[in-house]
Order: sequence, then structure tokens, then C-alpha cells
Amino acid sequence: MRDSRAPFFSIWRRSRMNIWIVDDEINLANGLKRAFEKSGYSAKTAKTLSELNQLLGAEIPAVILLDQRLPDGDGIDVLPAILKQYPRCKVILMTAFGDSRLVVKAIQEGAYNYLDKPFPLDAAKNMVERAVESIRFRNQAEFLISEGPNMLLGSSNEMDKVRETIKKIAQHPDISVLLRGESGTGKEVAARMIHSASGSKGDFVALNCSAIPETLLEAELFGYQKGAYTGADSDKQGLIEIADKGTLFLDEIGDMPPSLQSKLFRFLDQRSFRPLGSTKEKKVSLNLICATCVDLEKYVKEEKFRKDLFFRISVLPITIPPLRERGKDVLELASYFLAEFSKRLGKSASAFTDEVKELFLLYSWPGNVRELRNLIERILILKDDSDDTVRLADLPPEMLEMQHYMPMGTQARYMDGGSLPEMIDRIEKEYIESALAKCQGNRTQAAEELGISRFSLLRRMQRHGLA
Repeated sequence: MRDSRAPFFSIWRRSRMNIWIVDDEINLANGLKRAFEKSGYSAKTAKTLSELNQLLGAEIPAVILLDQRLPDGDGIDVLPAILKQYPRCKVILMTAFGDSRLVVKAIQEGAYNYLDKPFPLDAAKNMVERAVESIRFRNQAEFLISEGPNMLLGSSNEMDKVRETIKKIAQHPDISVLLRGESGTGKEVAARMIHSASGSKGDFVALNCSAIPETLLEAELFGYQKGAYTGADSDKQGLIEIADKGTLFLDEIGDMPPSLQSKLFRFLDQRSFRPLGSTKEKKVSLNLICATCVDLEKYVKEEKFRKDLFFRISVLPITIPPLRERGKDVLELASYFLAEFSKRLGKSASAFTDEVKELFLLYSWPGNVRELRNLIERILILKDDSDDTVRLADLPPEMLEMQHYMPMGTQARYMDGGSLPEMIDRIEKEYIESALAKCQGNRTQAAEELGISRFSLLRRMQRHGLA
């Protein structure tokens, strides 16, 4: 299987983005330059707007730290020209005057954020890091859109393992795969990936076993001959035959009626079947992929599902993890859907505020990827076209209900009251403590575990008195 995702991710992770510092305070500019170069960025300095113009003609900047007052003009005045030439560039205004009107004007002109002088070096590094991250997420999302929808997105270790498993099993013909996972995790997407990776010459044929009445399900799967029953006026191919040389995907396999389970088992055992009303066997060759969000082992014990069929369909089991267990994948997926629906709906939204990102990371996502996708679509349909940033005010009220932010099994500890920010602070502290304990105090590993940068972790540890 060609993993088109892998080379791209390696590119955007290691790419050296250009960071420019435009300030006539030489010591400040050079200090920032050294700090960013040490962090792996390409950094340049300029003392005036004219020097900045020379840089703009030669390279493409990712982030510009722009002083408000320069010897030959006001930084805010050149913001529109910079962003017109490089709409993806993030401009961070630096000001020593603390005038809120200037800040508002800068944001209105398209500035990403601002820094009040004097500022700690870590504050600048953290802000630049967030800006670069948003650029990379956006670039990644647009690349994935161009690759098509049949990809399991996310760079977490959990999803890397799923993709690697798919790569291995797709090399073998006539496979039987059981996809497990909660509703909305992307089981059909995984099934389509297996089909695509297998190089099958036939079609991908899908059937939801819970969506068709029992009386029609057999005919839908196996087909029938003319006269097989009242109303059968002509021959009809079943989905098994249609999927010959391809893939048959049976979603919600746990809802298949017991009477049909035995017939499906016979087909898998013999790789042949008889349409209703026929006496002739038909041979087919196909990949069978089943999916379920229920505990099939429990169903077997309760005699709701045949044991022999369970073992037959679960030769190659794959579990798709829920979104709440995939760390920073939620931000990658959110960026992907934001780019997708912005393009489809003709909207300009391209970023999330830090507060929204934090809530996305804490939220339990009971509906998993499907819920996230529907949320982003809803936000963009209702959002004002003039605002390109998704904010807390854009989220539905039900998403801010505290029970959705609880770590599993810890709800009771947080039901003693307090505002939403207070409770989120408590939960965040608990997560950080848990991650540090798991990683034996290694802050770099803990940051990766939490899906945030090391700088962000240190800042949060200081806020919670953990540093």
C-alpha cells in the first residue's frame, strides 16, 4: 500500500519555517533570532519597514514579529499589504505602549496576536509555536482534502498502529476483518482504506445490517431468481455477487438476525452461495469486512450471535480508538474539517482560538469523529462570513456542559460546584499530574502524552503550582 500520508507528515514536521523579527531594538531582535534558530526555525531580522520589504520580495515568511513603531513608519499600517501578499503569514504585533485601541486595530487589520513589551522570551516562543502549529495544521488539512476522504486521519501512535495493521492485512486476498469501535470512530473509512490498499479489481459494497428489515436482508445479500417469492418479477443480483473481486462491508454485524447468521457462515466456509429460488451454487472471491460497536463476545455468551460465525469474521480484528483517547488528533481533524467545509461553503474560517483548542482537547467527544465533523459544519453554516476564527461563542451551549469534560470515572469529584473555568482548571491539573507520573517526571514525554508543546506544559505547570 502506498501510504501517501507518511511522506507528507515527515515533510511538514521537519520543515524549517521562516520567522522574521522586525524591530529597531537590536539586542531584542538578535536575542529572539538566536532563540528561534535554536528551536529549529530559520530566523531573520530587519530594523526598518524598508528592510522588511526587501525580505518580502525574496522569501515566504511563516511568522513575522512586527514592532508597532519603527524608524520609517508604523507596523500596523503595513499589515494589510503583508497579508495581501502572504495570506497564510501570521503577524504578531509587538508594542511598548499598551494602548488597547492599537491592539484592536491590529487585530482588525489581520494580526494573529500581540505582545506587550517587555515580554518574557518564553512568551514569544510559545506564541510563535502556536502560530506555526496552526499553519501546519491548515497545510496538512488541505493536503488531505486533495488526497480524498478515504483516509484515517491523525498522527497519534494509536492511529499509526491502525494504519500499519491495515497495510499488512491488505496484502492478502479473501480476508475476513472485524472492525471494532464506538459509533462515529471511522470504521467505514477504515474499511474503504483496506479495500483501496488491497488493489481489488471489484467494487466496495456496503450494507448496514440494522437498516434493513429481516425479511428483506437475505434477498439483499444473496439475491433471488424470478418467481422466488411473490413480487419477484425478475432476477436480482445480491450484494455478495456484486462485490465479487472486491469488498463486502457489513456494518453493525451484531444486528444480523440469527437465521441469516447461519447462511453467512456457510458462505464464508464454502465461498459459494445460492440465490433465493435457485438450485445452482455461485462462487465468488471477495474481502469481507464486518464492523460493530457492540461487545460481540457478550452477544456470543448470551446466544445472540453464533460462536462459529464470530470466529470466522474476526480472523483479523482491528480496534479503532475513540477520539478522546487520540490526544492531539482532535486538533488535526478539526483543522481538516474546517478547511473542508470552508471550501465547500465558501467561508473564510481558517483557525481556532487557544480556548477552543483547549476545550477540544478536554471534551469527551461521545459521538467521536462524526460528532466533530458535524460540529464544524454546524459552526461554519451559522458563522459570520467576516470572522475567520472559531471562538468559544461559536460553540453550542450543550458542549460547555461540565459533564462532557470529565475524565472517565472522576465525575463525582467535580460535582461540588464552581464555574466552568474553575472546573476545567482542576481537570487540567489532574491530567498534567497523571501524565508526569506516567512519564516518571519527564516533561518532554509528558507534553507529548498530553498533546501540547513542552513550553505550554511548563507554563501550565507554573500556573498550577507544579513547577
